[in-house]
Amino acid sequence: MDENLKRFIEYVKIDTQSNDKAGTTPSTEKQKDLSRLLVKQLKELDLTDAYLDEFGVVYAHLKGEGDRIGLNAHVDTALEVTGKGVNPRLVEKYDGENIKLSEKYTLEVKQFPHMKEHIGHDLIVTDGNTLLGADDKAGIAIIMGALAFLKAHPEIKHKNISVAFTPDEEIGEGPLHFDLKKMDADYAFTIDGSYIDTIENENYNALGVHLKAHGVAVHPGEGTNTLINAFLLLSEVIDNLPSNETPYYAKEDGGYWHVNDVNGNNEICSLSMILRDFSKEGIQRRKELIVEAVNKVNAKYPTAHVDVEIKEQYENMKQFVDKDPRPCALAEKALKENGITPKYKKIKGGTDGATFSKMGLVTPNLGTGSYNHHGRYEFLDVQEFNKMIDVVISLVRID
Repeated sequence: MDENLKRFIEYVKIDTQSNDKAGTTPSTEKQKDLSRLLVKQLKELDLTDAYLDEFGVVYAHLKGEGDRIGLNAHVDTALEVTGKGVNPRLVEKYDGENIKLSEKYTLEVKQFPHMKEHIGHDLIVTDGNTLLGADDKAGIAIIMGALAFLKAHPEIKHKNISVAFTPDEEIGEGPLHFDLKKMDADYAFTIDGSYIDTIENENYNALGVHLKAHGVAVHPGEGTNTLINAFLLLSEVIDNLPSNETPYYAKEDGGYWHVNDVNGNNEICSLSMILRDFSKEGIQRRKELIVEAVNKVNAKYPTAHVDVEIKEQYENMKQFVDKDPRPCALAEKALKENGITPKYKKIKGGTDGATFSKMGLVTPNLGTGSYNHHGRYEFLDVQEFNKMIDVVISLVRID
């Protein structure tokens, strides 16, 4: 196992799951366990000014020549499946068949047909009990691998490099305290995608929705015309949303609504969900549908009530990226230099780069060679991962 892959394995074994209910920055202190390690390793790679700020963001710089190129990845992992006790396994020369992760879980080609695209490659998979955390520790390891290469080859000229590792991307708060002056870049790249031939310069507009239902709790035997179940209030709100506009049915250009979490009892119950759409008109329509659904339920049950809170998470980056062609042109060149034919694709989600772009630091997204993010079926294609290290080297290299 080479040093780059060892570095990735080291990162995924550190639990850095964020928490969307914490109300702190970072949302979990354990994210700093990885961030502190990264500061140490960055200094060993001659980024001597590396430091962790009070908001959990790691900044570091490597002096070079010409443009100041920003590189970003996030340290936290998703909320859907635990990131504690990650036990990665190497599958050498994948044969195109199902991969048994555990007695209970199997990575099935029928469910994930794109597995066939990785036949003959080495894959890192989970043991079925956790997510892998390649989103986005693969991105971190790719950046660190490129920096390690530059340290090992001081004869290679490179551009000025600015690095930032952010917390809480998975809960939409990665850029909450991001400082453009500390980053000190002309433009940047998030290394936070899947397919390595893809430049992502457009993403969903995103809203976070929190519903809280206040029911009327009495003994069920005395509940006729009185008991109003808070969970069922939320269920009725959901019933009023378009059933064919969930992620399962979403087309390439289509948006969706998605329930993340439900918690409570028959008296008080809360629900968190996300709304996604590429167009401003589309995201506004989805917001209005939520409000209309809540109003309808509140009108039906005057002795109960559903509260709604809607927050903007990020905007489509395309309007900002289009104003500065430099990063996308550089990404195209770097991919081609490594034998990859670049293509553009919309992100059916978002990255910290969307908000960085809105702030004035244009930041398209590049792939990592990892797939099936946010779940126990996540895996990393080792050959693609290593190829992306070469791509990042090409981004910063001066020929």
